[in-house]
Amino acid sequence: MNLAEVVAASRCLLIDFDGPLCSVFAGHPAPAIAKELQAVIRHHRGGELPPALAEVRNDPLLLLARVPELGDEHLTKAVANVERDEERAAIRSAAPTAGAEDVLRAAQAAGRAAVIVSNNAEAAIGDYLQAHHLTEYVQGVAGRADDMNPRFLKPHPFLLERGLTMVGARPDDVIFVGDSVTDVEAGRVAGIPTIGYANKPGKRERLAEAGAVIVIDSMYQLAEALVQVSAEAPR
Repeated sequence: MNLAEVVAASRCLLIDFDGPLCSVFAGHPAPAIAKELQAVIRHHRGGELPPALAEVRNDPLLLLARVPELGDEHLTKAVANVERDEERAAIRSAAPTAGAEDVLRAAQAAGRAAVIVSNNAEAAIGDYLQAHHLTEYVQGVAGRADDMNPRFLKPHPFLLERGLTMVGARPDDVIFVGDSVTDVEAGRVAGIPTIGYANKPGKRERLAEAGAVIVIDSMYQLAEALVQVSAEAPR
């Protein structure tokens, strides 16, 4: 199947946030946030930073996902709160992905519901949608809630399943757009075909090997496919 055929076979678009829609940490680097989260952990543990957490230097969300392994709910909550606040700060300098707004507008014109499915905090996603006047194009946000156990971050299918529930859809009704191997893995577990967005060198091969049904290099490609489907729809 080509991209237009994959899009035509769906009635809902699930889309990751950081990458396909914007670069969250463009002006507020992720490594600095990871370092701050590690400082929170050290403070709560009397200066100790377990090796599995010390080795995570560039990915604060991976660090957050590993914190529950320490068995300290108070610490997990503290780290999650700092991550949420840092993401909300990062949103102020987030860089929109070229073609992302076109995708959301084209999805609406094609009669496809759009739901954001992301490991990022729902509050940060909401901030971005409001700041960029995109709220009307999004029918739901299945992001990281304040009370969510970080164990349920992708590649766990929990967030994708939440997205399905929001629009009353089944896995075979939707497509998911993600830019990471964990996105593709989550889609595979949930039974949802995933379009890989290769926004960096080397990603095309990794996403294809992980099982993406199609890999695109530009969000404009997806927008064009949606426009084509809309134009070919019976009237």
